[in-house]
Amino acid sequence: MSKIMLLFLAGFAPIFIACVSAVESLDPAKMLVARILGASGWKLFRYVIFPSTLPDIFVGMRTSLGFIYTTLVAAEMVAAESGVGWMVLDASKFLKSDHVFVGILAMGLTGLVLEGCFRCLERLFVPWKGKAE
Repeated sequence: MSKIMLLFLAGFAPIFIACVSAVESLDPAKMLVARILGASGWKLFRYVIFPSTLPDIFVGMRTSLGFIYTTLVAAEMVAAESGVGWMVLDASKFLKSDHVFVGILAMGLTGLVLEGCFRCLERLFVPWKGKAE
């Protein structure tokens, strides 16, 4: 449970800051037009607020993913008996540079794969990102 809490604490701040920033940067004109057209409550949230903030929330989630992965590897190096971080640290103690290199390469490739998967999810859930309004 403590491992999960550590990763939660590492990832919470970027997502929270992105959500707050996204809501604060909402275009008041869009909100006003939606209200004039009769949207209120859940309809306002579902059709205006959520789609407008989702791109920024995904940016926060991607940033958070990087923090979580870095924290995971650092925690493995400090207080674990398995994992890639532990393997790299253990191999460095015995000057096994080939193991260190493979471990660092594995960390980098895992990070790239996670980022690529997250970008695919972002394209799937936020297809309007980057398009002109």
